Amino acid sequence: MNNSVALPPPATTASPHWLLYALIGAMPLAEFMQTGVVAFNAGPVMGSIGASPEEYSLVATLYAVVAIGMISHHRWVMERLGWRLFIQLSCALFGCGAVVCGASDSLVGFAVGRALMAAGGASFMTAGRVLVNHIPPSPRRFNGIRSFATGLAVGAAAGPVLAAVAMSVGTWRTSFFALVLLAVAIGLLATVELQDTVLAPQEHSQSYFPGMLLLMGGSFLLLHAMQRSAFDYFSEPLPVIAAVAAALAALGLFVRLNGSRALPLIRFGDLVQRRYLIGLAVFGTCYLILGADNYMMGVLLQRAMGVPLEPLGRYLSLGALGGMGAWAVMSRLLPRQAGPTRYYVAGFGLLFLFGHLLSRLSEDANVLQNVVPALLCHGALVIVVLSTTAMQTFQTLQRDPTTFSHANQVKNMLSQFGIAAGMALATLCMQWRSSLHYAQLSESLSPTNLALQATLGKLTSYFASLHGTATASQMALAQLGQMVTQEATLMAALDYFYALSIFAAVCVGLALLEHLVRAGPNRRRGLL
Repeated sequence: MNNSVALPPPATTASPHWLLYALIGAMPLAEFMQTGVVAFNAGPVMGSIGASPEEYSLVATLYAVVAIGMISHHRWVMERLGWRLFIQLSCALFGCGAVVCGASDSLVGFAVGRALMAAGGASFMTAGRVLVNHIPPSPRRFNGIRSFATGLAVGAAAGPVLAAVAMSVGTWRTSFFALVLLAVAIGLLATVELQDTVLAPQEHSQSYFPGMLLLMGGSFLLLHAMQRSAFDYFSEPLPVIAAVAAALAALGLFVRLNGSRALPLIRFGDLVQRRYLIGLAVFGTCYLILGADNYMMGVLLQRAMGVPLEPLGRYLSLGALGGMGAWAVMSRLLPRQAGPTRYYVAGFGLLFLFGHLLSRLSEDANVLQNVVPALLCHGALVIVVLSTTAMQTFQTLQRDPTTFSHANQVKNMLSQFGIAAGMALATLCMQWRSSLHYAQLSESLSPTNLALQATLGKLTSYFASLHGTATASQMALAQLGQMVTQEATLMAALDYFYALSIFAAVCVGLALLEHLVRAGPNRRRGLL
């Protein structure tokens, strides 16, 4: 039974269309920009607030749990507040959270700021995409899609730039304060462009405390287990596995109880469609890869190659420009050539190039010449694959505004789990491969190794010239140990990117095979 009740059109008719497009683009811009700022500033923030990696991972878990709670209630809140007030309050919370983060000197203060940012900004992606669907089917709707994707691509490039510039002129805190300006801009656009019409109380979807507790508790258990696996999995795997099992049970019970409501918070039953489920699987895979790639790129560039923080931000931003270029091409091709296979082949082909180029690096590689081309491929593949998947996944869900909103809410909640799972997987891979390579390298460090003795002699002479002979040999051995650790880290990162290139090649093959199978006897276009 379809109990959908349509919200009134959110946008006013008197304002110019470009204001609505600017609002639609600004919301994913804010989401991706704050993600880049937080990821880039992780090291400086931990140093300033005195947090360990384990404690900082708890802040990331807190953000994701609050974000999931807010995304799940996106439609519920919208029905009661209306579009204008909802976006205004979201911007206020997001801006206040950014100020609290920028002013924090403690772990607790920074965690409160991130929770406020999640409460305000978590729904930006959902709100922007749902606003696009309120535009009547016409070239204007595609202009809305173009604005949304452009904001996403620009935000991915602008986040590291903002953080690097803030570090160069002052401190990491400046980048958080700058996010307030973006929140103000979105709030002003919403004030001018959106309406405040709400639904009657009897038409509201239903939320309830036990379900909310199951959702938030299950999300926390699952995300925390993923985060803790980076520290405990190899030493104490059973608690991690038990937490995952309990989390999945809690989330499954939430879905079951939610479906028993007359007007459920999220209509999961209406989302059980083959196209949507395949799209969710592709989205989940992409988010997992993104989480893993973002972690491994930091390991490769900072820990293995020793790239300083400020140049790193510029290099990452250069790579993200590939997404802007890819969307400039796609936005012109899609109206005429909407078939998804060519875009998937191109996207996973770019993923193959990304992995292949990085898997061939050496310690003395030139970042601009050898790494930035790979980062450009990565920036382009994010836009190509995610945009194509979005265009395909929601095709059968756009007629019903409630179902379309719920479908986007579920997809955006999945992104929180997918990115966390990708980071956990990459961390485990890093621990496994670096330990293996470190053991192999350590075995080669025998007294009979002539190359080792020559290197150790040069290091001893160098430190003796700086600090005298008393501690030169100990400092030389310590330096040699750091070199071995760095080499093991580099080799582990190269292993990951080599495996990623193989995975990408398999995906290209599957996309082509699927197209050939479906274009066989009936000459039909492939689903993907």
